[in-house]
Amino acid sequence: MANWVFIRVWSNLLSGKGRFFSKLPVVRAELLALAACIIGMASLIWLGIGLWRRTSHRWMLSIAFLALLIFPVDYIRWELSLSGREVLVFAKNPAGMFCLLMIAGLAVWKLTHVARGLAVVAGITFPLALLNIAKIVFLSLNVIRPNDCECSSVAPPVFPVRQGQPRLVWTIFDETDYRLAFEQRPPNIKLAEFDRLQKESLSSVKAYPPGYETSLSMPALIAGRRFSSGQVVGCDLKLQTDDTGATVDWSASPSVFSRARGMGFNTGLVGWYLPYDRILGKDLNYCSWYSNPTLDPASSANFFESIGQQLGSLGGIFHARQLFIDACKGSLKDGLSAIANTNLSLVLLHLPPPHDPSVYLPARNEFSVTIPPTAASYFNNLALADHELGELRRSIETSKDGDNTWLIFSADHSWRKSKQYDGRRDYRVPFLIKAPHNGAPITYSRQINTLITGDLILAILSGEITNQSGVATWLDGHGKPDLPILKTGESVE
Repeated sequence: MANWVFIRVWSNLLSGKGRFFSKLPVVRAELLALAACIIGMASLIWLGIGLWRRTSHRWMLSIAFLALLIFPVDYIRWELSLSGREVLVFAKNPAGMFCLLMIAGLAVWKLTHVARGLAVVAGITFPLALLNIAKIVFLSLNVIRPNDCECSSVAPPVFPVRQGQPRLVWTIFDETDYRLAFEQRPPNIKLAEFDRLQKESLSSVKAYPPGYETSLSMPALIAGRRFSSGQVVGCDLKLQTDDTGATVDWSASPSVFSRARGMGFNTGLVGWYLPYDRILGKDLNYCSWYSNPTLDPASSANFFESIGQQLGSLGGIFHARQLFIDACKGSLKDGLSAIANTNLSLVLLHLPPPHDPSVYLPARNEFSVTIPPTAASYFNNLALADHELGELRRSIETSKDGDNTWLIFSADHSWRKSKQYDGRRDYRVPFLIKAPHNGAPITYSRQINTLITGDLILAILSGEITNQSGVATWLDGHGKPDLPILKTGESVE
């Protein structure tokens, strides 16, 4: 049973599944911490059973056993990609409520029988616990090697920076929805920094991303090429090109960073979710990234910190939210550091908000792990993105190269669960370009795909474009009206 309690940890560390998305390699300290947690939990359960058998309240043992099943059940929910919001929607549905009441009624009526039946099922899986302990031993002794993805890239040399050369900060706020952030924003939602930037920029009202999710859009935006599908194979992302159908490795594809390096510019990236340093590190003078807490729930190189992380993972969504908060704070801090680094002429910031889970309380300007997962909670994280945009802009404005710095603000995809909020899904994303010197705002109404961002960036760095009106002219000649790659069965409204 203790083995099943820690399934979220060992499925990541021992099976090799999802290691592509893990920031740190598996180390002996983590493995020994996992063994200590499983054996320690088993000892506590064994002691608990001994104490309960001496009491007359035998039913308490059945309740405790069923309570422990929460951990593997929650893991199954996560494997099925069911969010807390979707579970709540199901529970509020009459059919779902009826099913839950039937299960609860059966558990109360035949508590002991239900517990014994599930205990038999758990007992059958006992060899898996022995297999995991054996695997921990073999990995710790280096008899077998973990399926790890280690970063072997060495940062390239730094080019000298020319006086007055253009500088560009490309900011991607994950899952920002153009319709709900700008056009149809709820009246009670205040996004002062979004509005300020729109009043000073060229703003597209019909910009679509390359794909419907991060693992398609971000590689496409960086490579400047549409991909119809992607699959993790080993330590790389295999991408199928939309034009030829050929399969390419993301790490071997040319990127806006390699092209900028070829022009003599230094590059930097701060991101999350995707292992940017392993894929793009050879073309980046600076790189920092944060893993997705649902894919990397308990990672640490220190024994006691590993025990703390692994015990913390039992907190489920609350632990994941705390890790997400850490990623938001850390990526913003690193982003500000990259902006302050005047050697970097091209900086990409792929930042977590407003992606779920909701962790921000705008009215109090603070984080929380206890925000209910309602559809409207998306706007909490949208306010967090607005707050972070303000921090980034102030850093640009006060930096030594602020007078030479362009800002591009966009998203990798729109809000995928917007239908749960108001029944609509709009695939448009923000696409705002602000030149170093304040100019008149421009509303760009032609349909474009943000896939052209890389070419636009290189045109700015080369001096081909020098102001916002020049961006509009360039888009007229280079912008393509391609719609995003969508899931099978989906269509743009």
